[in-house]
Formats: sequence, C-alpha cells, structure tokens
Amino acid sequence: MNEDGRAACVIGLEDRLETPYQTDIFSAISGGREHVCGLENGGAVLCWGSNGLGESNPPGGAFSSLAAGKRHNCALRPDGEAVCWGNDKDGRATPPPGARFAAIAAGGAHSCGIAESGDLICWGQNQHGQSESRDGPFSALALGDNHTCALRPGGDAFCQGRDDYGQASPPSATAFSRIAAGEKQSCGITPNGGLECWGIMPISDHSQKFAAVGVGYGRACALNAEGAAKCWLNWPAGGDPLGGAWLERPVEMFPMPNGGLAVVDQRGYIELYPPDGGSPRTALDLTERTACCGDFRGMLSAALDPDFDRFPFIYIYWQTNEDVADADNDEPFEARVSRFPVADGGAIDADGELVIMRLRQRPWGFHFAGSVRFGPDGMLYLGLGDKGEFKEPGDDDIHPAADLSSLAGKIIRIDIRGAAEGEPYRVPPDNPFLDTPGARPEIWAYGLRNPWRMSFAPNGDLIVADAGKNKRQQEVTIAERGANLGWPVFEGSLCYTGYEENERLCDEVDAAGYTFPVFEYSNADGDCAIVGGMNARGGEYIFGDYCSGRVRALERTAPDVWSAAEIMGVSNPILAFGSDADGAVYALRALSPVSKASE
Repeated sequence: MNEDGRAACVIGLEDRLETPYQTDIFSAISGGREHVCGLENGGAVLCWGSNGLGESNPPGGAFSSLAAGKRHNCALRPDGEAVCWGNDKDGRATPPPGARFAAIAAGGAHSCGIAESGDLICWGQNQHGQSESRDGPFSALALGDNHTCALRPGGDAFCQGRDDYGQASPPSATAFSRIAAGEKQSCGITPNGGLECWGIMPISDHSQKFAAVGVGYGRACALNAEGAAKCWLNWPAGGDPLGGAWLERPVEMFPMPNGGLAVVDQRGYIELYPPDGGSPRTALDLTERTACCGDFRGMLSAALDPDFDRFPFIYIYWQTNEDVADADNDEPFEARVSRFPVADGGAIDADGELVIMRLRQRPWGFHFAGSVRFGPDGMLYLGLGDKGEFKEPGDDDIHPAADLSSLAGKIIRIDIRGAAEGEPYRVPPDNPFLDTPGARPEIWAYGLRNPWRMSFAPNGDLIVADAGKNKRQQEVTIAERGANLGWPVFEGSLCYTGYEENERLCDEVDAAGYTFPVFEYSNADGDCAIVGGMNARGGEYIFGDYCSGRVRALERTAPDVWSAAEIMGVSNPILAFGSDADGAVYALRALSPVSKASE
C-alpha cells in the first residue's frame, strides 16, 4: 500500500496489478494465488482478480482483520466471528460455528485461528497434520501452503504440517516477535530485528533491524524500520530463460507465439514466463480438478496447435479427479485429451474445454506415459503406457501393449482439425490398423511399456523413449507406421525375463516381426528410467535418466549406426526436456531451476 493507504500493486500478479477500487483507502491488504483482498478503513472487504471459486466475492458487513489463502479467504468480524469464502474443498472455508478468534490466517488448503482463549483451532485439509488444533496460549499465527506456524507469548516458534524441506522445523532456543510462512519456507523476526528463515532457503541476516517479513513462492522479503525492502530468492538469479525460477514438477516447456515461455506443472497448471524476465503468471489452473501426483499421474503433457495463428488452441493430456466414485475400490480415473482456447495475452480459458478423447485408467499401476505431439502431417499423436487404458478382464486376455483392441501401450494418431462436440476427432484414412478386425483404428504403433517421452525429429522421425523392467533396458526407438516395438516380448533388444524363464518361448520368437531400438542402455551407476527429450539445433537427440541425472546426446553417424555421449549431469530427478524460442534444449527437473543441455 502507499503511505495514504491506497493499494498500488501486488508483486507477481501481472494482470491484477491495479486495484479497480482506486478511490478506496485500505487499512490492510492480502494476496492469494491470483486474487487480492483489501480491508477498507470502514471495515468492508473488497477483492479483485481471479474468481473461479468465488474467492473475489466477499460477504458484506464490517470486519476487523483479513487473510487471503490460495483460493479462499477468511476474515474476522469485530466480535471475533470468523467468516470465510471461496474454495471450500475439505472444509477450508468453513470455520467452526460459535468460535471466536483474536487472529486468523488462511493457507493453501486449510485455515487456522487463535481463539480468544489462546488455543490454536484449525480446519480444512489435514493430510500433513497442518490442521491439528493445539492448546495455547499462542500470540501470533502464519500459514504456508501445507504447514502452520505460531508463536507462544514468550516468542517460541511452533510449527506443524509438511516438513520435507524443514519448513516446519524452526530453530530451537530462538525467540521471535513476528512470524511468516510460505510454500516451503518459514521466517521469523527476532526481538532485536534480526531475520531467521528455515526451510528450502535458510537465511540468517542480522545486518540491520527488520520490522516485517513476508514469504511467498520461492522468495522472502523483509522491510527495515525505514521501509526499505530486502529480498532473497531460493535460486540463483539468471542463467536460464526463466530467470532462475524454481520449478516443482515441470513436465513441459515450450515457447509461446506471442513471446515468453509456457511451463506445464504436473500438479495441474500452466505458467507463462514473459520474455523480459518479469514475474510469471498463471495461464491455466486446473489443480482442483487434476488427479495428482501418485503413480505419476496429473497434467502430463501439452502442445499448441501447429496452425496456432488460425486456431489458437492448446491440447492437454491429463488425469482428472472428477466423477471418481471410489478410488480405493479400484474405480477408474478418467484421463483426457482436452482442447482449450488461448487468448491473445496467453491466458487459457478453462471454461472453453472441448474433450477430444476420454480414457478410463486404474487409480494405480504407473505407466500412463503421456506425450501429446503434433506431427509434420498435422495429426495429433499421443503415447500411452501399458496402463494407459483400462479394460475389463476377458477370457482371451493378452498383454495390453500387444492387444490391438486396447489403446494401452500404444501410440495413437488422430485428426483434430474441425473438432466439435459431436465429432471431437476423426481417424486418418491412412492409419495402419483401420481394416484390422477388432483393432482400434486410432493406433499408429504398439508394443510400449511406458513411453516417457516422444518427439518428432527435423526429418519427421517419431523418436520414442521407453523405460525397461526386469532387464533394465532403457531404449530409444523410431516408431514407424504399424510398428510393433516389442513389449512385452522384448525389453529393448533382449527377450523379456517373463519369457526368458520359459526358454522355449524365447526360442520361438520371430524377431523379424519387431522394431528394435536404435540405442539402448542397461541400468548402471544410478540409472533407472529413461526420460525422452528432443532434438537440438545441431541435430543430436538430447535425453536423460530420471534417477542418475545423466544427460546424453545421441547422433546418427551412419544410416544404421547411432552413438551416444554423456554431455552433462544434474541433480534432482529429470522429469522432461523443453526448449526456448531459439531452439536450445533444457532439462526440466523436480524442485529445481531448468538446466541448459544444448545451445
């Protein structure tokens, strides 16, 4: 706020910088993921920004304090009654009736208040223990995404909830006068004005006296007594096209036609990073509708329409948690290929979804794969693992990857041009199994275990990376029309162990009917699962390994000869590879900035 109390801006919400209430004076302001709320001097609450779940529709009447969460808000009436609005999943916006509070806070999926008695009372999601109520007395309160911190009257800090980075483990024997919490970070100001932070970005700064601190997504900022701000990032500044941005579960990165980069997060949202290095903004948020992230499902892939100027759409392969009656009772999930309109500024219209394809999938089993790609022929291709479609058991069951009546373990090819509600796609007339009795006509190639991932080379080859099993063979294969890529008979070029146990079966296999890898490697020195990549500008195919972090470049040195060389190693799991507008390739890692793998 300005000195006169006018709301000027909220850092990080690019399209919501200016409050629409320019004539109003606020005594407090609080920002959620994509919305902002202010408390007028008269006690009324005004909100602006996203409103998909009612987070910007505050109730009327007077309030004395305000707290914004991720997609919900809570405020206190002058008599201490708590009122919440917005996303109420898990009861995060339903405070206990009759309770009266002296302070209140809202987090990612839960809310807490300090009762008039001094006790801590919480409600909402509690999968990490963040919503456990505690006997007081407490004097101050701060909520992160999945953790809760509070201060005792003497300044001792107490935290609970998710603690994978130590965000719920405050330093012992340290007193605080103020406390703040973010996604994976907590901070406190000591009585002498020093700053101490714990979590993903430990900080100890006693170089000046700080009066206030705030913690957000990947950063912490503190104000000194003169109002000057000092900020810390939990990543090195610069060095990549995202400005060193820390990513949690990135599975795609690609340039947008109007500039900047799009990053798809497995948890169910897409963020846009502007070309000038400014703060990212969320283009699409389906986190509340996405089934993530157990068994490696979620929002797994996205691709822009190849004729984007004429057809500004994005196509997304994702698993939704909607219409799941009982996942614990093996109720299948629904996976979708969905089309969404993209506005000129890059915002994606969640309400404009057109479901192109629906797939029933078990809520367990891994191997859902998921690369949605457009080929040079303009067709949409999707790679599915052998759990990519659920079929009821039958008397003549064969392995899903070899079963042409199932889309599991297949690469499919469909025509989406002119897609509409009644006809979301057409089967191209040159698909290979169009006239095969009992076969799904969408199939382009089959015999895959879990193709994570696939991409088109400059010459039009469809390059697929498929993870191995007992033989631990990780393979890179070119998937041609109608090809049988081997699984479950072959793992790479080796007879699969399940067949090898019966030597007669392996002896009877006719290898002439299979397409074998152009390159394969066996697990060693920490390798465990191949992560397919893409071609760099020099023509080499860049790929990596999920566990070891090794990044390799594969080149065709003769018509039938391929060679690979290790070009770099990175920490943290590699989830995928992406590219920028200049064609440079980057390794996308969990809980890390991106790493450039090629120029």
